[in-house]
Amino acid sequence: MVLSHPTALLVRLLHVTGVGVAVGGAVLTWAASHRAVSTGRADAVDGALVVAETYEWLFWGALGAVVASGVGNLGSLGLGVSGPETAWGTTLALKLTVLAAFLAGSAARTLSVSFAAARSNADAATAGRLRATYAVTTVVLLALVGFGEVLAHG
Repeated sequence: MVLSHPTALLVRLLHVTGVGVAVGGAVLTWAASHRAVSTGRADAVDGALVVAETYEWLFWGALGAVVASGVGNLGSLGLGVSGPETAWGTTLALKLTVLAAFLAGSAARTLSVSFAAARSNADAATAGRLRATYAVTTVVLLALVGFGEVLAHG
């Protein structure tokens, strides 16, 4: 079944918006934690944790929209999805593998942020962990965007 034109546009808009929230939020959280490391001030670390907690809520909501719309995009291709014996199929398989690993890492990241926020003694080490975690999050998300670009446009 091929999606109607307005529906296909809506699904793609949802997908791109979700990706924008996920990537933009990761960059913002990375920047907040970098600032906390640079200043070393307790209020900056607390602020970075607040940004990280907020991002985690936004991330999982955006990810749900991205996954649902991504499945919708693949579904609209129907039987036209190439198998792993083609370059396109290999790229899709690699993207889905990276995505699965990223989801597992993201669950761990969310738990880590939750535990850090529950402690009352956030310090520079906490900010350093946040900075590294959100740097990796940003890089992996950008890699997934790159895979998506290759899949969509060759």
